[in-house]
This record gives sequence, C-alpha cells and structure tokens, in this order.
Amino acid sequence: MTKRKIMFIYNPISGLLQHYNIPKQIEKYIDTKKFEVSIRKSEYAGHTTVLAREAGEAGFDIVVAIGGDGSVNEVVNGIANTDTQLAIIPMGSGNGFANHLKIPPRNFKECIRIINFGKPVEIDLAKTNTKYGYFVSVGGFGFEALAAQRFKEHPLRGFVSYVVAILRQYFLYKNTQRARIHIDSKTLDRDIFIFTIFNSNQYGYNVGFSNNSSLKDGVLEMVMLKKFVWYRLLWNIFILLMRKPHWSSDVEYFKGHKIKVEKLDPFVVQIDGDPFVIDHDLDVEIAPKALKVIVNKRLEIY
Repeated sequence: MTKRKIMFIYNPISGLLQHYNIPKQIEKYIDTKKFEVSIRKSEYAGHTTVLAREAGEAGFDIVVAIGGDGSVNEVVNGIANTDTQLAIIPMGSGNGFANHLKIPPRNFKECIRIINFGKPVEIDLAKTNTKYGYFVSVGGFGFEALAAQRFKEHPLRGFVSYVVAILRQYFLYKNTQRARIHIDSKTLDRDIFIFTIFNSNQYGYNVGFSNNSSLKDGVLEMVMLKKFVWYRLLWNIFILLMRKPHWSSDVEYFKGHKIKVEKLDPFVVQIDGDPFVIDHDLDVEIAPKALKVIVNKRLEIY
C-alpha cells in the first residue's frame, strides 16, 4: 500500500505548545503504515501559509494545523482550492472551527485517531479582499473586532480573559459605526454595534449567534446588532448567546452570497478572531467547496 504524505505544522514558541513534545505525540499516535510523516515549525507570521502552500506543491496529501484558529487560517490560505486536505489538532483558546467540526481540543490521541480513520469532506470558505484571503469561521467589524483586539493584547489566554476583554471593551466603547452594507442585491444603511459574518456557527468557546450556519450550504449568515438603548444591553447579549436573533428588534439576521461593507474611515475588522485595520471597503463572498478537511467518519451534520 502506498503511504500518503502528511505534514504537521506548529509554532514552537506558542505558549501552550511549549508544554508538549509535539514530535513525540505525533510519533506515538500516527499510523506509520498509512502515512509518511513530515514535521515543520513555523518561524514567523505568515510562515505557516508558506509551508502549507509548499507542501501542497510538493504533493503532500494532508497538512495538519496544530494550534488555534489563527494557525488553521494560515494553513487554509496555503491549500484552499487544491486537492491537499486539511486536518486539525486544535491547541488554541477558542478553537471555534474545530468545535464546529466536533474535533476535541488539546487531545492529541483523539485528533490523530480522526486523521488515521476519518474521512475528507468538502466545505465552503469565505473569500475576502484582506491580507488573509479566506476565513473558515467568522469575520466582522464593530464591537466584536475591537474586543478581539483587546483580547489579543491580553497577556493571558482562555475563556476568562476573553470575557474580561469583552467587558472592558464595552465600558470603553459604547458607540456605533455608520456603514453602508450590500448583501447581494440589498443595500442597508445602518448605525452598527456588531456585524458578524458566519461561515461556521461560532467565534470560539462554543459562543456564537447563529444556529443555522453550515459549512456546506453555499451561503453565509450575518448577524447585525444595531444601535440600541443602554438598558437593552443584557437582553440583547442574552438573545444573541441563545442564538435567537429574531427575539430582538435591535438585531437583524441575513443570508447571502456576496457582501460589501462601505466605510469612509479606516476601521478594525477581525478575520477568524485576528483583528487588524483596513483602509478600504470590506468584500466577502462565499467560495463553495473550496477546502477538503478530515473529520470523524461518523460526522454528518457540519
């Protein structure tokens, strides 16, 4: 039997990964009768994308992202629209994409079992006009992007730090952002507090606003929280976390294939949880079946 070529990529200076002997974990659980294994370390921002692209060009069948949503995003942008398959060992904080696919976080044994015995499925991506190219889970702007920026600056990771970043950002930022948004043939002018585009069903930590997001339905879901009076804050947070956006008149929910956000000033956006500033319109569109990813062979709904 011809062995399949598989490359594992990880960041050796990642805080959490420093507690693991990555090569030893891979050697312990991977089926060497099925796979010819290569392990690479990323050395700088964007290097993971370079390594993933080179792996695809060299004929590797599978590239494994070891890390959080950012690492997954980098690998995806190296192998999208190719025959090279993605596999994931989620080792980040939120792990939103892996959670959607029911891949357990920080569990080398189970994740490599999925690689050994799982199946490849085709999923949609969201294509953007930003430096990231594609995202797998979520993108957006407003309060969520600014909270992501604050979380990125926090010295500690984890859910508690995430909540603290959200609360601190709320007390510092209570404004909305005026924007014109085009969703397919519809045009909206709104004062926006949160605008999120979902490909998967969550940000991370199993927190999301949409129950309907599917990775194979050929559409993107959008949740918009408009300007609201202060005493409705807790209610709006509650209904969003319950994934019931239709319960509040302050929230609008849309589906679409192509989105353009027009703003006059530079603004902070987040792509798969990573915040950055852009000084141009934001364009996002669905890229159907643009990626092959390995999942548990029993997984049917994704």
